[in-house]
Amino acid sequence: MLAPLGIPPEHERLYVLLVGRPGSSAAEVAERAGIGVGQAVARLEDMAAGGLVVREEPQPFGAAGAQDPADRTYRASSPSVALAPLLVRRRTSLDEAGAAVTALTEQFRSASSRAAGGVVEVVSGPVAVRHRLSQLIGGARHEVLMFLAESVIAVERASVHPMEHDALLRGIDFRAVITRSHLEVPGMWDDVREVTGLGMKMRVAADIPMRMIVSDRANAMVPLSLAEGPGSADTVVVHGTGLVHALVLLFEEHWQRARPLPGAAAGPRPAGDEPGEIDRQILALLALDVADRTIAVQLDLSLRTVERKIRALMDLASVGSRFQLGAEAATRGWLHR
Repeated sequence: MLAPLGIPPEHERLYVLLVGRPGSSAAEVAERAGIGVGQAVARLEDMAAGGLVVREEPQPFGAAGAQDPADRTYRASSPSVALAPLLVRRRTSLDEAGAAVTALTEQFRSASSRAAGGVVEVVSGPVAVRHRLSQLIGGARHEVLMFLAESVIAVERASVHPMEHDALLRGIDFRAVITRSHLEVPGMWDDVREVTGLGMKMRVAADIPMRMIVSDRANAMVPLSLAEGPGSADTVVVHGTGLVHALVLLFEEHWQRARPLPGAAAGPRPAGDEPGEIDRQILALLALDVADRTIAVQLDLSLRTVERKIRALMDLASVGSRFQLGAEAATRGWLHR
Protein backbone atom coordinates (compact mmCIF):
# COMPACT_ATOMS: atom_id res chain seq x y z
CA MET A 1 0.00 0.00 0.00
CA LEU A 2 3.05 2.28 0.33
CA ALA A 3 4.52 1.39 -3.06
CA PRO A 4 3.02 4.55 -4.70
CA LEU A 5 5.19 6.58 -2.33
CA GLY A 6 8.32 4.92 -3.69
CA ILE A 7 8.86 2.59 -0.71
CA PRO A 8 10.02 -0.92 -1.76
CA PRO A 9 7.68 -3.75 -0.67
CA GLU A 10 10.41 -5.37 1.47
CA HIS A 11 10.89 -2.12 3.40
CA GLU A 12 7.15 -1.62 3.74
CA ARG A 13 6.80 -5.06 5.34
CA LEU A 14 9.43 -4.34 8.01
CA TYR A 15 8.04 -0.86 8.63
CA VAL A 16 4.55 -2.24 9.26
CA LEU A 17 6.03 -4.80 11.70
CA LEU A 18 7.81 -2.09 13.64
CA VAL A 19 4.71 0.17 13.72
CA GLY A 20 2.91 -2.60 15.55
CA ARG A 21 5.87 -3.48 17.82
CA PRO A 22 8.16 -0.54 18.49
CA GLY A 23 11.60 -1.14 19.98
CA SER A 24 12.25 -4.54 18.35
CA SER A 25 15.70 -5.96 17.76
CA ALA A 26 16.94 -6.92 14.32
CA ALA A 27 16.79 -10.60 15.33
CA GLU A 28 13.12 -10.24 16.38
CA VAL A 29 12.26 -8.45 13.15
CA ALA A 30 14.02 -11.13 11.12
CA GLU A 31 12.11 -13.87 12.89
CA ARG A 32 8.74 -12.25 12.40
CA ALA A 33 9.50 -11.42 8.76
CA GLY A 34 10.86 -14.88 8.02
CA ILE A 35 14.18 -13.64 6.65
CA GLY A 36 17.80 -13.92 7.70
CA VAL A 37 19.22 -11.68 10.41
CA GLY A 38 21.87 -10.24 8.07
CA GLN A 39 19.22 -9.46 5.48
CA ALA A 40 17.04 -7.83 8.12
CA VAL A 41 19.93 -5.71 9.41
CA ALA A 42 20.81 -4.54 5.88
CA ARG A 43 17.22 -3.53 5.17
CA LEU A 44 16.75 -1.83 8.52
CA GLU A 45 19.93 0.19 8.04
CA ASP A 46 18.71 1.32 4.60
CA MET A 47 15.41 2.29 6.17
CA ALA A 48 17.21 4.19 8.93
CA ALA A 49 19.17 6.12 6.31
CA GLY A 50 15.89 7.01 4.61
CA GLY A 51 14.24 8.12 7.84
CA LEU A 52 11.65 5.33 8.01
CA VAL A 53 13.10 3.85 11.21
CA VAL A 54 15.36 5.00 14.02
CA ARG A 55 18.16 2.80 15.43
CA GLU A 56 18.34 3.05 19.21
CA GLU A 57 21.60 2.99 21.19
CA PRO A 58 22.46 -0.22 23.10
CA GLN A 59 21.88 -0.47 26.83
CA PRO A 60 23.69 0.27 28.99
CA PHE A 61 24.75 3.34 27.05
CA GLY A 62 28.45 3.28 26.16
CA ALA A 63 29.03 -0.33 27.24
CA ALA A 64 32.41 -1.70 26.22
CA GLY A 65 32.70 -4.04 23.26
CA ALA A 66 31.09 -4.08 19.88
CA GLN A 67 27.37 -4.63 19.73
CA ASP A 68 26.08 -7.65 17.82
CA PRO A 69 24.06 -6.35 14.81
CA ALA A 70 21.31 -8.83 15.66
CA ASP A 71 20.84 -7.03 18.99
CA ARG A 72 20.41 -3.60 17.48
CA THR A 73 17.04 -2.16 18.39
CA TYR A 74 14.87 -0.28 15.88
CA ARG A 75 11.62 1.61 16.12
CA ALA A 76 9.40 3.00 13.36
CA SER A 77 9.39 6.73 12.72
CA SER A 78 6.00 8.44 13.03
CA PRO A 79 4.06 8.02 9.75
CA SER A 80 3.12 11.71 9.84
CA VAL A 81 6.82 12.58 9.89
CA ALA A 82 8.28 9.84 7.68
CA LEU A 83 5.52 9.40 5.08
CA ALA A 84 3.80 12.79 4.80
CA PRO A 85 6.74 14.43 2.91
CA LEU A 86 6.80 11.48 0.49
CA LEU A 87 3.07 11.92 -0.09
CA VAL A 88 3.46 15.65 -0.77
CA ARG A 89 6.30 15.02 -3.22
CA ARG A 90 4.30 12.36 -5.03
CA ARG A 91 1.25 14.63 -5.30
CA THR A 92 3.44 17.41 -6.66
CA SER A 93 4.90 15.03 -9.21
CA LEU A 94 1.41 13.91 -10.27
CA ASP A 95 0.27 17.53 -10.63
CA GLU A 96 3.32 18.30 -12.76
CA ALA A 97 2.67 15.19 -14.85
CA GLY A 98 -0.98 16.22 -15.26
CA ALA A 99 0.06 19.68 -16.44
CA ALA A 100 2.49 18.10 -18.91
CA VAL A 101 -0.26 15.82 -20.26
CA THR A 102 -2.59 18.82 -20.69
CA ALA A 103 0.09 20.80 -22.52
CA LEU A 104 0.88 17.87 -24.80
CA THR A 105 -2.83 17.36 -25.50
CA GLU A 106 -3.24 21.00 -26.55
CA GLN A 107 -0.13 20.75 -28.69
CA PHE A 108 -1.50 17.60 -30.32
CA ARG A 109 -4.87 19.25 -31.03
CA SER A 110 -3.18 22.30 -32.50
CA ALA A 111 -0.97 20.16 -34.73
CA SER A 112 -3.95 18.04 -35.79
CA SER A 113 -5.95 21.16 -36.63
CA ARG A 114 -3.11 22.48 -38.80
CA ALA A 115 -2.76 19.10 -40.46
CA ALA A 116 -6.48 19.12 -41.25
CA GLY A 117 -6.18 22.51 -42.90
CA GLY A 118 -7.98 24.39 -40.13
CA VAL A 119 -11.38 23.05 -41.15
CA VAL A 120 -12.71 23.07 -37.57
CA GLU A 121 -12.51 25.89 -35.06
CA VAL A 122 -13.91 26.31 -31.57
CA VAL A 123 -15.47 29.69 -30.87
CA SER A 124 -15.93 30.62 -27.21
CA GLY A 125 -17.81 33.48 -25.60
CA PRO A 126 -21.02 35.28 -26.63
CA VAL A 127 -19.19 38.16 -28.34
CA ALA A 128 -17.05 35.88 -30.51
CA VAL A 129 -20.02 33.63 -31.32
CA ARG A 130 -22.20 36.62 -32.28
CA HIS A 131 -19.43 37.93 -34.54
CA ARG A 132 -18.97 34.57 -36.27
CA LEU A 133 -22.74 34.15 -36.68
CA SER A 134 -22.93 37.59 -38.26
CA GLN A 135 -20.20 36.57 -40.69
CA LEU A 136 -22.00 33.36 -41.65
CA ILE A 137 -25.37 35.04 -42.27
CA GLY A 138 -24.01 38.32 -43.62
CA GLY A 139 -21.54 36.55 -45.91
CA ALA A 140 -24.11 34.18 -47.38
CA ARG A 141 -24.58 34.68 -51.13
CA HIS A 142 -27.22 32.08 -51.94
CA GLU A 143 -28.67 30.13 -49.02
CA VAL A 144 -28.95 29.90 -45.24
CA LEU A 145 -30.30 26.81 -43.47
CA MET A 146 -31.17 26.93 -39.77
CA PHE A 147 -32.37 24.71 -36.95
CA LEU A 148 -33.95 27.14 -34.52
CA ALA A 149 -34.67 26.46 -30.84
CA GLU A 150 -35.31 28.70 -27.82
CA SER A 151 -32.07 30.58 -28.49
CA VAL A 152 -29.81 30.62 -31.51
CA ILE A 153 -26.27 29.41 -30.74
CA ALA A 154 -25.66 31.50 -27.62
CA VAL A 155 -26.93 34.69 -29.29
CA GLU A 156 -30.08 36.46 -28.11
CA ARG A 157 -33.01 36.79 -30.48
CA ALA A 158 -32.77 40.58 -30.65
CA SER A 159 -29.31 40.27 -32.20
CA VAL A 160 -30.25 37.55 -34.68
CA HIS A 161 -33.31 39.21 -36.25
CA PRO A 162 -31.42 42.14 -37.88
CA MET A 163 -29.06 39.59 -39.45
CA GLU A 164 -32.03 37.61 -40.79
CA HIS A 165 -33.75 40.73 -42.12
CA ASP A 166 -30.64 41.86 -44.02
CA ALA A 167 -30.20 38.41 -45.57
CA LEU A 168 -33.87 38.24 -46.61
CA LEU A 169 -33.77 41.73 -48.12
CA ARG A 170 -30.72 40.66 -50.14
CA GLY A 171 -32.78 37.84 -51.60
CA ILE A 172 -31.04 34.98 -49.75
CA ASP A 173 -32.96 31.69 -49.80
CA PHE A 174 -33.52 31.37 -46.04
CA ARG A 175 -35.11 28.21 -44.63
CA ALA A 176 -35.60 27.39 -40.95
CA VAL A 177 -36.98 24.45 -39.00
CA ILE A 178 -38.29 25.53 -35.58
CA THR A 179 -39.56 23.46 -32.70
CA ARG A 180 -43.15 23.64 -31.50
CA SER A 181 -41.87 24.63 -28.06
CA HIS A 182 -40.14 27.57 -29.73
CA LEU A 183 -43.60 29.00 -30.42
CA GLU A 184 -44.27 29.08 -26.68
CA VAL A 185 -41.73 31.89 -26.23
CA PRO A 186 -43.69 35.12 -25.63
CA GLY A 187 -43.74 37.31 -28.73
CA MET A 188 -42.36 34.57 -30.97
CA TRP A 189 -45.47 34.32 -33.15
CA ASP A 190 -45.15 37.99 -34.14
CA ASP A 191 -41.48 37.40 -35.01
CA VAL A 192 -42.41 34.36 -37.11
CA ARG A 193 -45.06 36.32 -38.98
CA GLU A 194 -42.58 39.13 -39.61
CA VAL A 195 -39.75 37.01 -41.07
CA THR A 196 -42.10 34.80 -43.09
CA GLY A 197 -43.65 37.98 -44.44
CA LEU A 198 -40.16 38.95 -45.67
CA GLY A 199 -39.78 35.62 -47.45
CA MET A 200 -38.28 33.19 -44.96
CA LYS A 201 -39.50 29.64 -45.47
CA MET A 202 -40.27 28.03 -42.15
CA ARG A 203 -41.49 24.65 -40.97
CA VAL A 204 -42.34 23.30 -37.52
CA ALA A 205 -41.09 20.03 -35.99
CA ALA A 206 -41.76 18.39 -32.66
CA ASP A 207 -38.02 18.29 -32.04
CA ILE A 208 -34.69 18.93 -33.73
CA PRO A 209 -31.34 17.20 -33.09
CA MET A 210 -29.47 20.42 -32.25
CA ARG A 211 -29.28 24.10 -32.99
CA MET A 212 -27.45 24.73 -36.26
CA ILE A 213 -26.84 27.18 -39.08
CA VAL A 214 -25.36 26.39 -42.52
CA SER A 215 -24.24 29.14 -44.89
CA ASP A 216 -24.06 28.43 -48.64
CA ARG A 217 -23.54 24.73 -47.86
CA ALA A 218 -19.90 25.59 -47.21
CA ASN A 219 -19.74 26.66 -43.56
CA ALA A 220 -21.70 25.51 -40.54
CA MET A 221 -22.00 26.41 -36.86
CA VAL A 222 -23.19 23.92 -34.26
CA PRO A 223 -23.07 23.86 -30.43
CA LEU A 224 -20.01 22.24 -28.90
CA SER A 225 -22.21 20.24 -26.54
CA LEU A 226 -25.62 18.79 -27.33
CA ALA A 227 -26.55 19.20 -23.65
CA GLU A 228 -25.94 22.94 -23.54
CA GLY A 229 -28.72 25.26 -22.48
CA PRO A 230 -29.78 28.58 -23.95
CA GLY A 231 -26.98 31.12 -23.69
CA SER A 232 -24.13 28.61 -23.72
CA ALA A 233 -21.18 30.20 -25.39
CA ASP A 234 -19.04 27.47 -26.96
CA THR A 235 -19.68 26.46 -30.56
CA VAL A 236 -17.87 24.68 -33.38
CA VAL A 237 -17.51 26.23 -36.83
CA VAL A 238 -16.86 23.76 -39.66
CA HIS A 239 -15.57 24.86 -43.04
CA GLY A 240 -16.10 23.22 -46.43
CA THR A 241 -15.82 19.53 -45.59
CA GLY A 242 -17.82 16.35 -45.88
CA LEU A 243 -19.14 17.12 -42.39
CA VAL A 244 -20.88 20.25 -43.72
CA HIS A 245 -22.44 18.13 -46.46
CA ALA A 246 -23.68 15.68 -43.82
CA LEU A 247 -25.24 18.56 -41.85
CA VAL A 248 -27.02 19.75 -44.99
CA LEU A 249 -28.43 16.26 -45.53
CA LEU A 250 -29.56 16.23 -41.88
CA PHE A 251 -31.36 19.53 -42.39
CA GLU A 252 -33.05 18.36 -45.59
CA GLU A 253 -34.27 15.20 -43.88
CA HIS A 254 -35.88 17.14 -41.03
CA TRP A 255 -37.20 19.75 -43.46
CA GLN A 256 -39.11 17.07 -45.34
CA ARG A 257 -40.53 15.65 -42.10
CA ALA A 258 -41.47 19.03 -40.58
CA ARG A 259 -44.93 20.49 -40.92
CA PRO A 260 -45.21 23.48 -43.28
CA LEU A 261 -46.05 26.68 -41.47
CA PRO A 262 -49.59 27.81 -42.33
CA GLY A 263 -50.03 31.32 -43.66
CA ALA A 264 -48.73 33.56 -40.87
CA ALA A 265 -48.25 36.84 -42.68
CA ALA A 266 -50.67 39.60 -41.94
CA GLY A 267 -53.12 40.47 -44.66
CA PRO A 268 -56.27 42.52 -45.15
CA ARG A 269 -59.33 41.36 -43.30
CA PRO A 270 -61.57 39.39 -45.68
CA ALA A 271 -65.21 40.34 -46.05
CA GLY A 272 -68.33 38.22 -45.66
CA ASP A 273 -68.31 34.93 -43.86
CA GLU A 274 -64.57 34.36 -44.29
CA PRO A 275 -62.43 34.27 -41.11
CA GLY A 276 -60.64 37.48 -40.22
CA GLU A 277 -56.92 38.00 -39.66
CA ILE A 278 -56.94 36.99 -35.98
CA ASP A 279 -59.07 33.96 -36.82
CA ARG A 280 -56.59 32.90 -39.50
CA GLN A 281 -53.73 33.20 -37.01
CA ILE A 282 -55.65 31.03 -34.57
CA LEU A 283 -56.21 28.46 -37.32
CA ALA A 284 -52.53 28.55 -38.22
CA LEU A 285 -51.46 27.89 -34.65
CA LEU A 286 -54.09 25.20 -34.21
CA ALA A 287 -52.71 23.48 -37.31
CA LEU A 288 -49.35 23.28 -35.50
CA ASP A 289 -50.91 21.61 -32.44
CA VAL A 290 -50.23 24.67 -30.31
CA ALA A 291 -52.19 24.71 -27.05
CA ASP A 292 -55.00 27.20 -26.54
CA ARG A 293 -53.19 28.86 -23.66
CA THR A 294 -50.09 29.41 -25.84
CA ILE A 295 -52.25 30.84 -28.63
CA ALA A 296 -53.71 33.28 -26.13
CA VAL A 297 -50.23 34.41 -25.04
CA GLN A 298 -48.93 34.80 -28.61
CA LEU A 299 -51.95 36.76 -29.84
CA ASP A 300 -52.36 38.76 -26.62
CA LEU A 301 -55.86 37.42 -26.07
CA SER A 302 -57.56 35.90 -23.07
CA LEU A 303 -57.89 32.14 -22.98
CA ARG A 304 -61.67 32.51 -22.92
CA THR A 305 -61.57 34.68 -26.06
CA VAL A 306 -59.47 32.09 -27.89
CA GLU A 307 -61.86 29.31 -26.93
CA ARG A 308 -64.84 31.43 -28.01
CA LYS A 309 -63.25 32.20 -31.37
CA ILE A 310 -62.45 28.54 -31.98
CA ARG A 311 -66.08 27.65 -31.28
CA ALA A 312 -67.20 30.41 -33.66
CA LEU A 313 -64.88 29.05 -36.38
CA MET A 314 -66.29 25.58 -35.90
CA ASP A 315 -69.78 27.02 -36.30
CA LEU A 316 -68.67 28.95 -39.38
CA ALA A 317 -67.26 25.79 -40.94
CA SER A 318 -70.28 23.72 -39.78
CA VAL A 319 -68.09 21.09 -38.10
CA GLY A 320 -68.21 19.43 -34.70
CA SER A 321 -64.53 18.89 -33.84
CA ARG A 322 -61.20 20.66 -34.09
CA PHE A 323 -59.88 17.95 -36.39
CA GLN A 324 -62.77 18.61 -38.78
CA LEU A 325 -62.14 22.35 -38.44
CA GLY A 326 -58.54 21.89 -39.59
CA ALA A 327 -59.58 19.78 -42.57
CA GLU A 328 -62.32 22.22 -43.56
CA ALA A 329 -60.01 25.23 -43.17
CA ALA A 330 -57.47 23.58 -45.49
CA THR A 331 -60.19 22.72 -48.01
CA ARG A 332 -61.58 26.27 -48.04
CA GLY A 333 -58.12 27.82 -48.29
CA TRP A 334 -58.36 29.65 -44.98
CA LEU A 335 -54.75 28.74 -44.11
CA HIS A 336 -53.28 30.23 -47.29
CA ARG A 337 -51.88 33.71 -47.26
